[in-house]
Amino acid sequence: MKRGCDLTGELLKAVSRSFYLTIYWLPAEMRPGVALGYMLARATDSVADTSTAAPERRAEVLRAMGRAIAGSAAADEVAALATTLAGDMAAAQTNPAEATLLQRFADCLAALESFPPEQQACIRKVLATIIEGQLWDITYFQQHDSVQSDDDTVLYTYRVAGCVGEFWTELGYAALGARFCDPALRELMEQAGVRYGRGLQLINILRDRAEDSERGRAYLCSAPEKWLNRAAYYMNDGLDYCRRLRGFRLRFAAMLPALIGLKTIALLRRARPEDGRVKIPRRAVYASMLRAVWLSLVAQAS
Repeated sequence: MKRGCDLTGELLKAVSRSFYLTIYWLPAEMRPGVALGYMLARATDSVADTSTAAPERRAEVLRAMGRAIAGSAAADEVAALATTLAGDMAAAQTNPAEATLLQRFADCLAALESFPPEQQACIRKVLATIIEGQLWDITYFQQHDSVQSDDDTVLYTYRVAGCVGEFWTELGYAALGARFCDPALRELMEQAGVRYGRGLQLINILRDRAEDSERGRAYLCSAPEKWLNRAAYYMNDGLDYCRRLRGFRLRFAAMLPALIGLKTIALLRRARPEDGRVKIPRRAVYASMLRAVWLSLVAQAS
């Protein structure tokens, strides 16, 4: 496979140190596809969050990125997009690694073309859904400061994270086949992956409620406790998902976010408004890693 983009090296590590650890533990056949999917999503997220650009401009660039990723953009449109991303969009980033990622967006597109067709389809599908969610976020909160129903929350969490759990499962079967999980469980695993992803996004929403409110964005319109309970259910459901995976490395990589998520939920339940944004202590991350090792081994033995 051609390496037009630094899929698993320093650039990935720079844009996400925590996710880099998860990527590192994945089986080699699955690692490049997950890494590229993440990097493309991080690139679109960087554009969506470029506060110095008008919402209409961000939406325009996001749609162009969606067409380029889907492979439906003409060569001149892709070239113009690459210039835009490497120019004013990269210059507007406060994180130098994100600026570099936007400058190398064309390399990521080249890398995408080098993947087997089934894996390309997985990456393109998840990015289309993520961009749809990012566009909704940009346009919706120009007219509202809060979601209007729980259904809005559920749909949003699918578009930006639930679809990632689905992608992880689809790519796992595409890259590993039966070594990923029992093929007879595929539909069940895809549904569980969606719930797992939704749960992780709910934790982000609950943790960032105060900051989002200051920005005129409320992703919940009903009691936070209800969503904390749902997130906890989804994290435990995610652990069950992980136990069904085949191979220690795969189970460990998939379990770690759920265990950290459960610790975050426990902190959120105890948090007071004056405490600010909750953050998992480093020792709790290490404890989660040890527990992920143990649970992965136990699942293998059973």
